Amino acid sequence: MAARFRAASSSRTSEVSWAVISAGTRTGYVSAPTGHAITMKRAIVTGANTGIGLAIAERLLADGYALGYVTQGNDDKHEGPLQDLQKQYGEDRVTWVYGDLSDPATPKKLLEPFDQVDVLVNNAGLSTAKPFLELTHEDFDLTFDVDVRASFLLAQEAAKKMPSSGGSIVNITSVHEHIPRPGFAVYAAAKAALGMLSKAIALELADRNIRVNSVAPGVIATPRNEADAQELDPEVPLGRPGKPEEVAALVAWLCSDEAAYVTGQSYIIDGGMTQQVVKIPAGE
Repeated sequence: MAARFRAASSSRTSEVSWAVISAGTRTGYVSAPTGHAITMKRAIVTGANTGIGLAIAERLLADGYALGYVTQGNDDKHEGPLQDLQKQYGEDRVTWVYGDLSDPATPKKLLEPFDQVDVLVNNAGLSTAKPFLELTHEDFDLTFDVDVRASFLLAQEAAKKMPSSGGSIVNITSVHEHIPRPGFAVYAAAKAALGMLSKAIALELADRNIRVNSVAPGVIATPRNEADAQELDPEVPLGRPGKPEEVAALVAWLCSDEAAYVTGQSYIIDGGMTQQVVKIPAGE
């Protein structure tokens, strides 16, 4: 049986809307304030409340998009960044939607408030890290549910809402789309699957002028992996971890008209890390 609940308002001027959800699932949305018609292009960014996702959300807002701000829940850690974005760019340009991406019913519900989608950035994901022999089928299923299936379903729904002039889908993978790392057996497999999914749907959506690419970040200093980024720093030829804003700049280019002839590609942004097989120079 379907259940209904009221989403918490993120500001005094926001119109709070009802969302129909499956029982036991937290999915809902807070609509943009009424009285302001959104005529600019719309970008949807998942995992938009922190790290790379927040940097992408900020960059696309700065580039003139209206934003679908997608988070897992509606608690304080998700609402704080939203309020900052609304304060800087205007409440009428940011629509907050939230839901559990491990539920296959969630992607369609997340996009229900939007009549048109021009850009989708599938950034949300799990970084499952365990030794191979300790991994469980629950680890496998949850990682693939969030990192692959949710992106697949969101891409389907977004493509249906993209205009006849086309659009752009960017899937955030990882350097582990291309290279493995001990402890990342399931994570790397999921990112590789998402990378190949990007290439496959790029072919199928080309006749709709919808471009699909993946971005594969390496060591990026985000709140979630600051310690790991510093530990891996010596393995990066450029001598530092990347910044979320640098990933966002690449995503913004892929979404722009300057990349109108680019589709089906995976862009590694890693300071040269994946090019370096052995750090010690030959002969030493």
